[in-house]
This record gives sequence, structure tokens and C-alpha cells, in this order.
Amino acid sequence: MSLEMFCRRPVVTISPRSTVYEACQLLKDENIGCLVAQEDGKLSGILTDRDIALKTTGAGKDPRQTKVGEIMTPNPACISVDKNLHDLTTLMHALHVRRMPIVDGGDKPVGMVTLDDLLVLFADEMWEMGRTVSETFYHKAA
Repeated sequence: MSLEMFCRRPVVTISPRSTVYEACQLLKDENIGCLVAQEDGKLSGILTDRDIALKTTGAGKDPRQTKVGEIMTPNPACISVDKNLHDLTTLMHALHVRRMPIVDGGDKPVGMVTLDDLLVLFADEMWEMGRTVSETFYHKAA
């Protein structure tokens, strides 16, 4: 299963030169928990709501003065869109990350996968498997 399925919604990006305040507004407006920082069309970092809480608020920094580039995770792990779901889950597990940007061949962010996305996907798959097993046993009993 290609990772293209996770690239249906546009990636929400921000410049590392933007302020943390601007990032917070974007997170709120988009109702999301992380942003992809990009420069010159390429992935340069990832900023999560947790980064903001701990590295800005928790550190007593002014969000209107602090730049995204100061608190983001630079050069985050990412995965190519042509990889498969097994590659993705293996990498996320090995790196202990909950979010992973998906990039094209030129390191341009084209999608984002979160642990929540995977949980929903796997829950749907398990439900389908359970239904198939149930129908198989039900029809055999009849």
C-alpha cells in the first residue's frame, strides 16, 4: 500500500522565519497539532504544539518574538511517498516518532502521517477482518 493515500490533504507549512505566534494561529485555524517548516520548497523542520508549550511557554519566551526556526525540530525524519506502509511503520517505531512528513523525490513535503492516522487505518482493517471471519463462520454454521 503506497503512502500516496496520506497525501490527499494539503500539507500545512510555515517558514522557519515566522513567529511562534503566527504558528499558533495557523495550528488553531487548521485544527492540527503540527506544522511542516519549509524553505525554498523543501522540508526544513517540524513544529508541534508540544514544542511550543515546552520550548516557548515553558521557557518563558515571547511567542511574538520567538521564531519557528528557534524551537522546531530541524531536519526531521521523513519518508518518500513511494515507500509503503510497512516501511513507514517500521521507521516510525524505530525512531520513536508520532508524526512523519512524506516527501517527494525533491524533499518537497507532500503529506503528513500521524500515529492517529495509523490507528484509524488499522482499526478499520481489523474491523473488516473481523467481519470477514464472522461471516465465514456464520455461513459455515448455516
